[in-house]
Amino acid sequence: SMLLRLVNIFGYLSVLLRAGTLVFQSLLLGGVLFISWVARPSSEIPDNSLERVRSSSLRLFRIAAIGLAIVQALYLYVNSAVLMASAEMGLRDIVGANFFISGSIVFTAAILAALLATIRSKFAMTWLGLLVAIILAASVMTNHAASRMDGRAPLIVLSFLHELATGFWIGGLPFLLLGLYVAKTTSTQWRLTRRFSQIALVSVAVIVFSGVAMSLSYIGSLRSLFGTAYGVMVSAKAIMLAAMLLLGGINFLLLRKYSGDAVGPRLRRLVEAEVGIGITIILTAASLTSQPPAVDLVNDTVDFAHIASRLKPHWPRLASPELAQLSSPFPGRKIDIPAVAPLPAAYTIDGAPLSRSEVADIGWSEYNHHWMGVLVLAMGLLALLARTGHAKWAEYWPLVLIGIAIFIFVRGDPECWPLGPQGFWISWTKTEVFQHRMAALLCIAFAIFELRVRRRPSSGGALALVFPLLCAAGGALLLTHSHSLTNVQEEFLAEMSHVPLGILAVLSGWARWLEIRLPPEDRAIPAWIWPVCFALIGVGLLNYREI
Repeated sequence: SMLLRLVNIFGYLSVLLRAGTLVFQSLLLGGVLFISWVARPSSEIPDNSLERVRSSSLRLFRIAAIGLAIVQALYLYVNSAVLMASAEMGLRDIVGANFFISGSIVFTAAILAALLATIRSKFAMTWLGLLVAIILAASVMTNHAASRMDGRAPLIVLSFLHELATGFWIGGLPFLLLGLYVAKTTSTQWRLTRRFSQIALVSVAVIVFSGVAMSLSYIGSLRSLFGTAYGVMVSAKAIMLAAMLLLGGINFLLLRKYSGDAVGPRLRRLVEAEVGIGITIILTAASLTSQPPAVDLVNDTVDFAHIASRLKPHWPRLASPELAQLSSPFPGRKIDIPAVAPLPAAYTIDGAPLSRSEVADIGWSEYNHHWMGVLVLAMGLLALLARTGHAKWAEYWPLVLIGIAIFIFVRGDPECWPLGPQGFWISWTKTEVFQHRMAALLCIAFAIFELRVRRRPSSGGALALVFPLLCAAGGALLLTHSHSLTNVQEEFLAEMSHVPLGILAVLSGWARWLEIRLPPEDRAIPAWIWPVCFALIGVGLLNYREI
C-alpha cells in the first residue's frame, strides 16, 4: 500500500525532486565560479576577509553537494519503485534506463564534490569545476532537449547554456549574500559585489538569449504562448525574471547613490529578495519539465476566444450546491438523490455536455474560490487601511487567515473528513488534498506569527519574517501545483488561473520581506506593494471560473 500511495503522488514528487536537483545543481555551479573567481585572493584586499569568505563559501558548497546527493538518491528510489510497480519492469531494465544512468552519475559526482571541497588547493578547484560540469551535462541529458526528434543538438547546447548561466547568476546569489555577511570590511563587500555584477550581466544576457531561442523552438507561436500550460509557465518565469532584474537594477543604483557603510545593509536585503525570487524561478522551471512543450500540442492549444470567455468578469457564485449533488460524495455507494436546486446546462471546452454531478462539482469549486476571494480581498484592503495609520483596528487583519484555514480544511475536499467518508489520515496521501491541507496549516501558522508581530512590533525579529516566507512559499507551491487532469486544455485553463495568483503571492511575500528588512527610510514602496498584491489575489479569486 505504501507503493500504491507513492504512485498516487508520483507526479508531484517528481516535480519537487526535479526542483531540488535544479536548486542544488545551480548552487554548485554558482559556488565554483564564486570561490574560484569572485572571492579569489587579491593584493587589493590585504586583510584575511576574502579568506573568511572563501571558507564559508566552501562550507555552503559542501552542503549543496550533500543536498544534491540526497535528492538524487530519493529520485532514483522513487522513479525505480514506481516503474517496477506500474510498468512491471525488472531491476536490470531500470538500471539500463536513461534516468538511472544520469541520476547515478549526478549522485556519484555530488559525493565526490562534497569530499573534494574539504581540500584547499588549486588542483582541487579544477577537479571541482570538472565534477560540476559533469553534473550539469548529466542533468541536461534528461530534459526536454535530449528527447526531441529533430534539432536535438542545438537545443541541448541552448539548454546547457541556459542552466549554466542560471547557476552562475541565481546559484551564485546565496554565495554573494553569505560573502556580504562574512566580509567585515566595506572594501571586501564592494569587491565581491562588483565582480559578481560582471558575472550577473553576462549570465542574464545568456539566459535571455537561450530562453528566447528555446521558446521559439518549444512554443513556436504567440497562440501557443498564451494557449498552453507550457507557454503560461514560461511567461511566469519571464515575469519573475523581470522582478529580479528590477532588484538588480536597484542594487546597481544603490552602489552609485550610497558610499561606505550605508550601502552594506541595503545591498544584503535586496540580494535576500533576489535569492528568494530566483529559487522560485527554478521551481517553476522544474514544473515545466512535467508539461509537454507547447509545440507538441497543436490540437490542444486553447484559442483566444475561450481564454477571453474564461477571463471575462462575472458576478461571483456565493451559493453552494448540496453535498449530495456532487459526483462521488460517498465512493463505493450508488446514490441518486434528486437535485435540491436545478443546475444550469454546461459544456466542456470541447463542447461536450457536462453531467448534473459534474456541474455540481464545478459549482462547489467555484463557490470555494469566490468566498476565498472575498476573504483575501478583505485582508488586502484591511492591510492597506492599516498602512494609512488612520484605523488601528485594521491591524488585526491576520485574524481573517484563521477563517481562510478553516474554510480550506472543511470545504477543500468534500470526499474527505469532516464532510466525506474518507478518514482524516488516509486523505493526506492524495496529492491535491495534501496540498490543500498544507495550505491550511500555513495559513494558521502565518496568522499566529503575524498577530504576535503586530502586538509587539519592536520585538518582531525572526517572527516578523514568518509572514513573508510563508507567503512566498505559498506562491511557489501554487506555481508547482499539480492537477491530475487528463484533458490538456482544461489543465491549461486551471494553470492559467493559478499562475497569476502564484506570481502575486511571491511578489507580495518578498515585498513584505523588504519592508521589514530595509532601513526605515527605504520601506515606503514595498510597504504599499504587498497589500495591493493581496487585494489583486482576492480579485483574481473572485473571478475564478471552471466553465
